[in-house]
Amino acid sequence: MAEKEAKETETKESVKEIFDEKENKKEEFFNEKKDKKSLFNRIMNVILWIVLFAWMGVCLVDFFNVKAERKPVFCLKKETTTYSDGKVYTCTGLGYKIFNYRRTSFSGDEYGPFWSTDRTAETK
Repeated sequence: MAEKEAKETETKESVKEIFDEKENKKEEFFNEKKDKKSLFNRIMNVILWIVLFAWMGVCLVDFFNVKAERKPVFCLKKETTTYSDGKVYTCTGLGYKIFNYRRTSFSGDEYGPFWSTDRTAETK
């Protein structure tokens, strides 16, 4: 009887060792996956923050240039609209528009979001 109990105990211990070994392998596998994933996430996070700060820098540089009545630096598309009493120069940037009004009815500079339109277009 003692032999039978010893064999059962030995079998239980060997089964437990095998189970623990499998669990350790699973944990190692998932930890390796997690490390790779977290490294990718960290790299993407840094890249996105750099892009965000660069975009903010571009917007702020052009905003302060317009405020100081200088030409914008980062213009993607320039347009000129001619009216009977003057012209409106439009500069489209990365998410913003700049209007330079040179008309007798209205003169000045305006900085706004990309969906803004020419204020003086209604008064053609």
